[in-house]
Amino acid sequence: MTRSEHIRALQEEYTRQRAANEEDQEARIARACAAIPEIGRLRQESTDLALNAMRSILAQQDEGQRVAAAKEMKHRGQEINARIRQLLIGAGLPEDELKPRYRCPVCRDTGYVGEAPARFCDCFEARLRLRQYEDGSMAGLDEQNFDSFDENIFPILDGQREIAVSTKRMCEQYANAFPNTDCRNILLMGEGGLGKTFLLNCIFERVTSRGCSAVRITAFRMFETMRQQHVGNDENYDGFTTLIEVPLLLIDDLGTEPMMRNITVEYLFTLLNERMAAKRHTVVATNLTGLQIKERYGERIFSRLTDRHQCRIIHLKGKDLRGL
Repeated sequence: MTRSEHIRALQEEYTRQRAANEEDQEARIARACAAIPEIGRLRQESTDLALNAMRSILAQQDEGQRVAAAKEMKHRGQEINARIRQLLIGAGLPEDELKPRYRCPVCRDTGYVGEAPARFCDCFEARLRLRQYEDGSMAGLDEQNFDSFDENIFPILDGQREIAVSTKRMCEQYANAFPNTDCRNILLMGEGGLGKTFLLNCIFERVTSRGCSAVRITAFRMFETMRQQHVGNDENYDGFTTLIEVPLLLIDDLGTEPMMRNITVEYLFTLLNERMAAKRHTVVATNLTGLQIKERYGERIFSRLTDRHQCRIIHLKGKDLRGL
């Protein structure tokens, strides 16, 4: 899908979300009125008050009388709202139980913020990036997050469980502190099946749940973004620029992407170099050893991936969990 197609699909998603918000609010109101009939009466009084006050204001010829009618309506409306809140609290419900609830309180699930011309809300931009880069190969965040980490699946022998628990703790501290982390980048290394992708997804879930912007992408999808940038068929394509500029970029399975002349090494160097220069955060998971990274990508990329002044290198060791 093109960026425009993703935007249209996401706008439809936001429309559905607003409809779901309205249904949820109406259901909460209905339950509250059924449990506390006085709330229903007060809400009807509030509606009648607004209508009657408007008629009264329009009927008045004197400006002072119109102002007085408006003040009286406002005062009574405040009294009604205060009484409704009191009734809700008395019933053990939140005082804002009858108000709308939004997935994003900033844009109120419209996807837009600001005066005309409005711009996309940060929540919309973040979801747009997810749509553009997710390929379905990564597990859902409801399955892979720090809360679902189970140390008991790791063997005790050879310190595998100890290493896994320690790594989980470091990754969680990183995600909780972002963007004010002790180290800017993380390089997760080790053979397949040791939990690197899981930890990468955990970091992504925690950072984005805190409202920060991030992109997680497989190395293959990253290569496709680089290739599309290199071919340049779409002058409006900005996928590679997004990878450079997103505050947190998480790359999974580095080393599994195709090696194409004038693309893979060149664009990966540009990506890493630009992100380092801008002091942006990057997390990389790979099955490659340090020597294999140097042989595959060269010294320049190796030095940027393993710069110990900016990167915490974590080696996972042990048996493949998928075979246990």
